[in-house]
Amino acid sequence: MKKYTHAWLAFMAIKRLQYADIPEANRDDAQSLVKWFHDYRDFVIEGSWYPDEVFKDMATSHIIKYKPSQEIREQRFKKLPKTMNLYALGQKSGLYGKPFIIEAGNCADRCESIAHSIIDCFKILRTEERGNPIATTGNHIAMRFFILSHYIADCHMPLHCDSRSFSSGSNIHGFIESQWDNQVKKSYSIDTANNRFHYDPQGYPLHLKPTPLIEAVEDELMKREYQHSWGTGNSNTWDYMSAISEYSYLMAYRLIPEGYNDENLTKEVFKATEAYQHFDEYSQYILSDAIDSIARVWLHVWARYRNWAKGK
Repeated sequence: MKKYTHAWLAFMAIKRLQYADIPEANRDDAQSLVKWFHDYRDFVIEGSWYPDEVFKDMATSHIIKYKPSQEIREQRFKKLPKTMNLYALGQKSGLYGKPFIIEAGNCADRCESIAHSIIDCFKILRTEERGNPIATTGNHIAMRFFILSHYIADCHMPLHCDSRSFSSGSNIHGFIESQWDNQVKKSYSIDTANNRFHYDPQGYPLHLKPTPLIEAVEDELMKREYQHSWGTGNSNTWDYMSAISEYSYLMAYRLIPEGYNDENLTKEVFKATEAYQHFDEYSQYILSDAIDSIARVWLHVWARYRNWAKGK
C-alpha cells in the first residue's frame, strides 16, 4: 500500500475505536487510547510511511509469500474473528485447506516484535525520571504505533502474501495500490506542505467528497461489530497476523486467478478478467479488514501496557 493509504488506515482505526460499540471490558482502554492518539495525529503520515521511506525492509518484513504445495495432504488454516471479510471469503476458496509452503517473508514476526517494543518503551517512559536521556518519549512511542500499522496493513495486501510476482512488467501490484491511494487523495483534504491531513471538528481527516469505495469502507466499519478476540486458537499478535496472511494468500487468488504472472498479466488483461469486475467490492473487504486489524492490535498493545501500569 502507498503513503496516504497507510496514514488513512491508521486514522480510521482510531475512529473505529472511538465510535464502535466496544465491549464493556475493553471500553475504558479504547477511550483512553483514542484520547492519547489525538495528541500525536500530526505524525501519522510520517510514521506510517517510515517502513518504506527509511527502513526499506520490503523484501523481508513487508511480506509473507505463500505458494501452493503438494508436499502434504491438507493444511489446517488458522481462524479469525467471524466479522472479518477475509475469513468468510477464504473459506470459500478452492485453495482453502490445501497445502502451502512459505517461500519468504517475516511480516507477522515484525508485527509481534514492534508490538512488544511499544510496551517496553512505555515501561521505560514510566520507570525513568523525566529528562533522563535514556527515557523514551510519547512522540517516539506514537511513531512506533504508526510504524506498526504499516506492517499490519501490508499483511492485508493480498499480493504481499502471494509467491507469484506482479511487481515487474506491468506492475499490477503497484497499479492496485495506486488505485487505492488515488481514492484516499480524492476523498480527503491533505496538507502536503506539512505532511499531514487537514482535520474535521472531531480531529479526523477532513472529507472532500468521498469516493464510493471510501464511503463504503467507512459505512461498513460503523456497522461492523467490534470483536476484541484474536480468533479461536490465536493468543497474540504473531498468531493473529499469521492467520491474516494465510487468508490474504487465499484472497490473492480471488483477485488474480491461477495461470497469471508478470509475463501474461497486463493492465488491459487484468481489467478484462471477471475478478476485476469485483475490484471495488474486494477492495472494500481488504481495506475494512486492515482498519479492523490495526484497531484490534493497537488496543491489545495499549491494554497490555495499562495492565502493567496498574500492576496486573
